[in-house]
Amino acid sequence: MVYNWQRLGGRGQTRQRSGVRQEQLTATISNMKLRKIGFSRIERLANLFGLYDAYHAFVEKGMLRKKMTSDLYRFGNTSYLIKYFNGSMGHGAITKTGNLGFGFLHAGFINTLNPERVLCIGSRQGFIPAVCALACKYNRHGHVDFVDAGYDAGEPGNWGGTGFWKKNNPQEHFSVLGIGDHLTTYVMTSVDYARKYPNRKYTYIYVDGDHSYAGVKKDFNLFWPRLTDGGMMALHDINTKGAYNDSEFGVWKFWKELKGHHMLEFIDGVNALGVLQK
Repeated sequence: MVYNWQRLGGRGQTRQRSGVRQEQLTATISNMKLRKIGFSRIERLANLFGLYDAYHAFVEKGMLRKKMTSDLYRFGNTSYLIKYFNGSMGHGAITKTGNLGFGFLHAGFINTLNPERVLCIGSRQGFIPAVCALACKYNRHGHVDFVDAGYDAGEPGNWGGTGFWKKNNPQEHFSVLGIGDHLTTYVMTSVDYARKYPNRKYTYIYVDGDHSYAGVKKDFNLFWPRLTDGGMMALHDINTKGAYNDSEFGVWKFWKELKGHHMLEFIDGVNALGVLQK
């Protein structure tokens, strides 16, 4: 993974201000470890022979007693987390190894900032919102507002969505992690959400909704003023170019226009994440 740390000030001057520094972030990510409560014996055997998913299905269908599972069954199996929330698409996460990819970065930022409120705009099946909510739960503080229009394939404004949030119950979907106290889902456009909750402020914002130039610029203009001083905004797919349906990817173009911010880039092959600090 390649990353870039830029401090861009007016007229070429480097701006010094307090906040998350590269070395602080690196230390935070390195020190963050899942609490290894440990597999039960049957969990270890199932995992050893590649049957953990089958074991999980038996438990969910009531064919095995849930008390036979450890807390790791619900919270610590990162491979299951990636698979269940479709984290392998665009985030550098690897199901086989349980590597959360960019998920570790979001968790590290939230762990460091300890925000009162987090905003996530867009997610196919909730991977980043789930990671952010878990980070808030780890902090014992904070709440994630997750906003997605729920567009299905072929609908205008769809950017990889499958209509998941209109076809499924979001509360039930996220309940496997026990993060109900730290996450609320709003199935609506970001514009409607901004209009409905005009006074909410955020310390961390993740933008992964409309990937057109006009769309990402709209979300930036809507929510950057609502970001607290020292807060951070992450933009997904800052290096993706080309056509998508009847639109063009434009996050890369908007990202290049941004100046006067602390800017952090993470590039992992075709996956890329850009982060700004206010």
